[in-house]
Amino acid sequence: MPAKLKLPYGLRDGQLIHISAAENGLACGCQCPGCGAPLVAKNGAANQKAPHFAHHKSAECSTGLQTALHLAAKDIIASHGHLCLPGATGDFTFTPAFWASFGFEAEPYQYELSYTDGYNESTYEYNETELGFLSRYHFAPQVVAVEAVVLEKKTGDIIPDLLVTIGGRQVLVEVAVTHFVDAAKLEKIRNLGLPALEIDLSKVKRDLTLSELEDLVVQQATHKKWLFNPALRVKLRERRQRYFEACRREIEQLHAEDLREKARQATRQKWQAELNARSPQERARIAQSKPAFHRNHYWPLSKRVSGTEPVWHVDGCPKAARRYHGAPYANVAVDCFECDAFRGFGPDRTQIVCLFDYLKDQSGNVT
Repeated sequence: MPAKLKLPYGLRDGQLIHISAAENGLACGCQCPGCGAPLVAKNGAANQKAPHFAHHKSAECSTGLQTALHLAAKDIIASHGHLCLPGATGDFTFTPAFWASFGFEAEPYQYELSYTDGYNESTYEYNETELGFLSRYHFAPQVVAVEAVVLEKKTGDIIPDLLVTIGGRQVLVEVAVTHFVDAAKLEKIRNLGLPALEIDLSKVKRDLTLSELEDLVVQQATHKKWLFNPALRVKLRERRQRYFEACRREIEQLHAEDLREKARQATRQKWQAELNARSPQERARIAQSKPAFHRNHYWPLSKRVSGTEPVWHVDGCPKAARRYHGAPYANVAVDCFECDAFRGFGPDRTQIVCLFDYLKDQSGNVT
């Protein structure tokens, strides 16, 4: 919290008093929540910009502000009877262990995943595809009923600022003003297995009113975060596992297609090498017979309309790449271009050259 932030609360007869409710000067009858020294209220008309309490004839202590806001948070939560818990938003990143789990070099496929995970580069948003939906997570904040609030009650090996009971379960609440939870305390919190919430008041404005503090502590989630939340960790772990598994399937499919393409290239190179080994007369004869051979393997195209773009189908696809009401067909752009049997279009582009049946007779297998 900025060093110039003044003390907004004092104790009177054991009750926390906001500066706005205190009489000016020593008439406020308040003591410092931290050290117990007498306070003077500076909230007169001629006062400086931010009304506040000050120590009377003693140096300002280092614990007054922290203790006052702890007490204020406790009173606010207890009096309102509910609390807004923060959610969680983010995206998952791949771990070295994920890449190491493949039997091939998989990490280069991460770039190709960006074209299959539903991400729209023009709108910077994710569409609701499986990968796009799973790659990011968002758990919204929620307002819950508070059954009990206890200040600084020892729990296990730690003393949390607040111990809040929600739905019969205890939730640790840390109010960070000048001191935050360190690594040692965080480890103890995790060992307890209890959810722990941090309310960060270190950057609130110096003249924060009581109503503004109430809104921040009770209604808002922007100044809150989970230090530890076992239930949320389980949800994130399950969601990340689903995402990793979906990505694994996609990467394996991409890798399999790469292997098929390498095999196709090797076959083409072999055919070309065999063709080059033939005599010029033999090559000329093959070139002349090729169109006739292709004509024997033409498959007519049919035009469909999807949205505003035409889609070309091959009805009766011998590979049965797809089926509609039991009848086989293929989508040229999606299925034929990825098929080993595809050899291009006929001269007027109203048919394709498909060697599926021919290659099947030759080898007994076509992919």
